[in-house]
Amino acid sequence: GHGYRKEWHKIMNGDPVEINPSFGHGYKIMTVDEWAKRWKRNDDFPDCAACGSTNTKEHHFVQTWCRGKKKWQSEIMCLGCHMFTWRSYKDPDFLTPEEYEKQRWEKMVDEHKADKEKAALEGKEMPEMPEA
Repeated sequence: GHGYRKEWHKIMNGDPVEINPSFGHGYKIMTVDEWAKRWKRNDDFPDCAACGSTNTKEHHFVQTWCRGKKKWQSEIMCLGCHMFTWRSYKDPDFLTPEEYEKQRWEKMVDEHKADKEKAALEGKEMPEMPEA
């Protein structure tokens, strides 16, 4: 979620924010640099879309692999101009497992339907069996 936007406003206003549980409990007034200290750089895409600076930290990164195809989403924050840059990428033929199953299922249904239609068609063209 984007709960950090709230925290972000507090930091910009100089209000205390909740300390990361791994450091302790309670609230503390933090600088942007302190707040972002735990985040890593994204060395593949370090540049800020707003000002072009590479003094950025990655706030959010999600990557999904499925059948050798990948998609990812990344959001970095610029320590220079304090803007967030959102990037996402998806292989053109990337499918989530759900999409893949759905396609497979639809294909099966279509093939089954086609087979039934073909059988019905062939059935009609069969010569009538003489009744004994």
